[in-house]
Amino acid sequence: MKAFMIEDTRFAGFIEVEEPQICSPTAVKVQVESVGICGTDIKIYEGHHSQSMGQKRIPGHEFAGVVTEIGEQVKGLKKGDRVVHEPISYCGQCYACLKGEGNVCAQVKVTGCNMSGGLEEYFVSDERQWHRIPDWISWNEAALIEPYTIAAQVCARAELAPEDTLLIYGAGPIGLMLADTAIHMGAMVMISEISDGRLRMAREIGIPYVIDSTRDNLRERVMELTGGYGPNIIADCAGIVQLDEEAIDMLSPCGRFVPVAAVPFMFDGYKAMRKQLKIVASRLQMHQFAPVISNFRQYQEHADRIITDVFDFKDTKKAFALAGQRRPETGKIVLRFNKYMD
Repeated sequence: MKAFMIEDTRFAGFIEVEEPQICSPTAVKVQVESVGICGTDIKIYEGHHSQSMGQKRIPGHEFAGVVTEIGEQVKGLKKGDRVVHEPISYCGQCYACLKGEGNVCAQVKVTGCNMSGGLEEYFVSDERQWHRIPDWISWNEAALIEPYTIAAQVCARAELAPEDTLLIYGAGPIGLMLADTAIHMGAMVMISEISDGRLRMAREIGIPYVIDSTRDNLRERVMELTGGYGPNIIADCAGIVQLDEEAIDMLSPCGRFVPVAAVPFMFDGYKAMRKQLKIVASRLQMHQFAPVISNFRQYQEHADRIITDVFDFKDTKKAFALAGQRRPETGKIVLRFNKYMD
């Protein structure tokens, strides 16, 4: 079968690999239908991802497909089910796992990052990594379920509540999905961006307070919108050090800062203490697939707008080339194994 393989910066293209087989009684084999391209995939393609440098890797962790075979002990799935992949596997025995946080297990494996991913015709993994999806979710939309779980994890880590105000730095796909999730949870949402294309997309999906940081003073505008109190939560989906450091000043007392795009930054511990702020990291997702799938109707329209480009699997290299250009008008890129069938 065909797979798209990346070998650091030396090679990227299709190879022939053996079709995976059911190798455990709880394994499930799936024919892949759609795969989303994420920022992590782009880093792997460009040779910049720390866990993939110098390695051969089949990327892809945002993918969905149809069950074709199941192990003898699989109880919750059957042949023909439409499923989406949860890309983490963990030991279940370490401190993090026993705390219910397998996403930060010391031995965590992430599909498409430090193990082979979904850019291949068939994929086999344990039943617990597959979640059934309803027929009304299209294959294009199914590729966005995993990134929506990233947004849900951020909201959970930030303890977001309906009475909260949230400021998001960056209106890329994750920033937009985070805004969409938080709005549907009842929060007041502001998003800042400098790119016209991304500002336009933020307005199109109905984010109520879209701030063009090239025209407005971000701090002044945010303080105006929050009555001088400051946002309760700030989430950095852009990775801008200066903004991260300024977040401590802008946050309200008891506020929370979530560095979604991980970059090193300094903060004033005295100011953080005075306001009793929380800096809460968020990695991958845990326990988020079921709620995101059950609530996906409310995200569906916006998910379709966030998808700007759909490529056939045979054009994977073209899709990565487009993704690597990082055009402001490019939202989510989806690869389809049967592009003209839904």
